[in-house]
Amino acid sequence: MPEPDASLRRVRRDAVLICLAMAVLALVVMRGRPAGAVGVLAGGALMAVSYAAIRGGVDAALGQGSRQASRPLPRAASRAATWAAFRFIARYGVIAVLAWAVLVPLRAHPIGVFAGVTAPVLAIGLEAIRLARRRR
Repeated sequence: MPEPDASLRRVRRDAVLICLAMAVLALVVMRGRPAGAVGVLAGGALMAVSYAAIRGGVDAALGQGSRQASRPLPRAASRAATWAAFRFIARYGVIAVLAWAVLVPLRAHPIGVFAGVTAPVLAIGLEAIRLARRRR
């Protein structure tokens, strides 16, 4: 689903580019062994899944909020809200299982996974610098 906000689009794009650059750097640092690069890419993928979970939950909550404001909450809508909350929480269970699968059976390098997980944070920092420079 495309981002409506230009700043979020830039953060997503930059996070992917940073993750790819770190994967290449991991290949160089580890002299061609793929464990570090796989870890970086897996960490980036975990963050993408996490972002999708957060965004889906927020979108669902915002949708519920606008419907609640327009009319009283009937019993069926209450069940729908409960189901949405369950799905939101279950997504984090999926992320936990994926993290385990990346670290244990795939044996991705933990430092690589950490580097991949930090790619969105670096992208957010880059966007903050861009926005600060525009305001000057």
